[in-house]
Amino acid sequence: MRCRQATRMISESHERPLDLQEKVGLKVHLLICPHCRRFDKNCKTLSRMMKAFKQREKN
Repeated sequence: MRCRQATRMISESHERPLDLQEKVGLKVHLLICPHCRRFDKNCKTLSRMMKAFKQREKN
């Protein structure tokens, strides 16, 4: 798997569940690629921040 595919899957994983083959391929890629690991971490952080912001707006 290339970085372009990995980042696309990381982004898609926030919108839909990945199938087993996608999950395994992505996990293997993340083990060897520090850049995509950082992208994944940043996406997760951004997602948490957006959810927290949305909760604050409701209150």
